[in-house]
Amino acid sequence: APSPARMGREKVAALSTKEAKALAKAKAAEPAPAPEQAKPKPRPRLKQTNVVSAAPDRAVSLGSGGGGGEGGGIVLKQWQRLPKQLLQEHCQRNKAPKPEYYSSQRGGEHFCRVRLPDGKDKAKDTHFSAPVGGPSAQDAQHTAALYVLFQISPTLQLHLKLPDLYA
Repeated sequence: APSPARMGREKVAALSTKEAKALAKAKAAEPAPAPEQAKPKPRPRLKQTNVVSAAPDRAVSLGSGGGGGEGGGIVLKQWQRLPKQLLQEHCQRNKAPKPEYYSSQRGGEHFCRVRLPDGKDKAKDTHFSAPVGGPSAQDAQHTAALYVLFQISPTLQLHLKLPDLYA
């Protein structure tokens, strides 16, 4: 038994040339159905405004100013990071544990040491002592984190991400 595809060919071959021409003319005279894909779908219109919204700046209080004094805080833009944040992000990118900070006070000034632990071998931990202190333990930690960042990756353009106080 011939396949259905062959049956169709045999029927077309059995038609006379007159019938084939008449069939072709009839098909050409029929209007072609409009393709559904050619019509663009209407989009919902969005309301256009001239207001550009951005996240508000963050105010961070550092130092021994008590938080509410004048000049005691730093205003961080949305894209800015503090040195401790940058050091922690650097450690996350390198799949290393978080840095550890050890603060001490000498002569009214706070100093900080930073330990970058090695996840596998404690003997391979890296220790940094910042040569400069700060008026508070938090300031000393940020200064030490900045010192560590400059030591471990001096080519990073940190001034682009830091607030003016640290840039």
